Amino acid sequence: MKKQSQNSNPDQTESMAKMPAHEMFMTDKSTFSEMLRLDAKFRRILKLPHWLFPDIRHRKDQASLSAMEQERFLCAFNMINANGTLGTLVKIHSEPHQMHHTLRFLPWHRVFLLAMEDALNAIHPDVCLPYWNWTNAPEQTFPAWLSGVLPTVITPTTTVSVFRSPQSPANLASIAAAAPTALSQTTFNNFTGALEAIHDSVHVWVGGSMGVISTAPADPIFWMHHANIDRLWWQWQNSPAGTGLNPPLSGSAAVMDPYATLEAGTRDIGAMGYNYV
Repeated sequence: MKKQSQNSNPDQTESMAKMPAHEMFMTDKSTFSEMLRLDAKFRRILKLPHWLFPDIRHRKDQASLSAMEQERFLCAFNMINANGTLGTLVKIHSEPHQMHHTLRFLPWHRVFLLAMEDALNAIHPDVCLPYWNWTNAPEQTFPAWLSGVLPTVITPTTTVSVFRSPQSPANLASIAAAAPTALSQTTFNNFTGALEAIHDSVHVWVGGSMGVISTAPADPIFWMHHANIDRLWWQWQNSPAGTGLNPPLSGSAAVMDPYATLEAGTRDIGAMGYNYV
């Protein structure tokens, strides 16, 4: 008969055998940030700092980030590049999900941004997607703290080396000058068309990898540019011009594939867990 180990505890073994599978393997996560979110009981007991478990994500203007916030963002960005998550997102954007020059443009990218933010949060729970507010005159140039960030991103199908060649501040200002006209539109169709034209122009202004749909998300500025597009949509949604106006989508067009989120689930950013500050 096999001798029982001195360290084994029959009661504990029996307890584990009766434990639901989802509880037995609740630590089957790849990051400590993810595991922390599961420990609700100990979070209450220990009174751990709030930044570890933010109730809502506050997306800030990239120009307002502290040196530490910049460093934390870039660290998380590098980590999700190293673990393959960024490469997967780049590949998704290269696929035909009908997310450009259709009524899906804004809601689809809102979901796409959230997928990126979830990935960053899995590394650093305090990191949110900053927005690059190129409508603000002091920001009508490429952000200096990102100028040397030129990652190489391995996707499931190719390798993307980021390059860029930004145009002049005056030319970015001339693009941004069209934003008030877009925000004054009183139908969703006109608004999304106008905003996407501005969006396309900024991609071209940055140049290089940002100028190609299949490579643009490899550049960190892609995410900050799109966060600003999303912020402008949110601003329009809360203005007299856009209140209550939503994309007229139905059926499969209302499903933001490859994600299961429906268009109706993208209308309230607070319900999605973030805001703009």
